Amino acid sequence: MDAAALEAYFAAHHWWAASTQNRKQTAIERFCRWSQQHGRLDPDPTRHLERPRIPPPHPRGLRRDDIERIFAVISARQTRDTLLFRLIFETGLRISEALNIRLDDLDLARGDEHLTVLGKGAQRRTVLLDDPRLVNALRKYLRSLDYTHGPLFQAQKNGRGGPLRYQSVQERWQRYAALAGVTCTLHQLRHSHATELVNGGVSLGTIRKRLGHRHIQTTLRYAEISDASADAELRIWRRKQR
Repeated sequence: MDAAALEAYFAAHHWWAASTQNRKQTAIERFCRWSQQHGRLDPDPTRHLERPRIPPPHPRGLRRDDIERIFAVISARQTRDTLLFRLIFETGLRISEALNIRLDDLDLARGDEHLTVLGKGAQRRTVLLDDPRLVNALRKYLRSLDYTHGPLFQAQKNGRGGPLRYQSVQERWQRYAALAGVTCTLHQLRHSHATELVNGGVSLGTIRKRLGHRHIQTTLRYAEISDASADAELRIWRRKQR
């Protein structure tokens, strides 16, 4: 067995998925290491064998009905939690972006409500607050605060208000999801928002700006999973042919 033979073997099975080839390659590498340790193979033919790149999984959003089931179990007294999670869901913000919002990042001038977030790569972008329910909830929440500057979402612990921790809000969301009997990570709220936009016919350029993607290829991953939208378009086209 040599490197050329292994390359020929994998080339003959080029239809294998990258994950399948990786599993088989791992098994061969273990066998070759064992053989080398016992003096039965030298040199190791897998040493310079390249592994296929496994593409990242497509982002998976949830139906709005399932997400609303989670919101339904959050106590009415937990206004901060409800607003934070609703903001992520209705705008597609990253968790870190939502946690880093400061009061002076909000502009709730009627008819042009928006916020400014600090995204990846320290890039600032403006996010339209286009959902009236979200805007009303924001205004109500702001009126209830006893502070006028600093993070929008503060942790009230030991009498000191600091920004919420990333891990703690994820844990809180998971508890709510478990109560509702829905499997959903907090980051999936962002995916769900993007999927809704794609299914609603919003252009990829607009979605890219909304989500703060640096490259359109990232946004295209949402378009590839929009089977419902594609099926609907095909049905409309078919009806027109009759």
